[in-house]
Amino acid sequence: MQNSILKKYYNLNLTQKLAIAIPVLFILSCLTKRFIERFRFSDEFRWIYEYGSFSTLILCIFLVVFSFANSILVIRDLKTKPLSKTLWFLLSVAPFLLVSLALTFVMLSDSM
Repeated sequence: MQNSILKKYYNLNLTQKLAIAIPVLFILSCLTKRFIERFRFSDEFRWIYEYGSFSTLILCIFLVVFSFANSILVIRDLKTKPLSKTLWFLLSVAPFLLVSLALTFVMLSDSM
């Protein structure tokens, strides 16, 4: 069973592998950002908070932009069934949609 899962993973093309990697890295960077907050008030380890916070912010921004770009590649280049293509697109565009919805919600709540 383990071998068949690995074979399916190796048969994926680059855009499909990136469609999996982008949301996973986005979630891990958000969790890392949350974990790094513990070092904020430490005098000895404040540098971990400063560098880690900036690094995860840059990584999140990069992943959102890359999510949008990979979603375009999924639509354009992926040669699969329409339902499968839609699922790959939704997986790839998830970080971009999450950030877009969050920004829209914040802008709408500030204007009221």
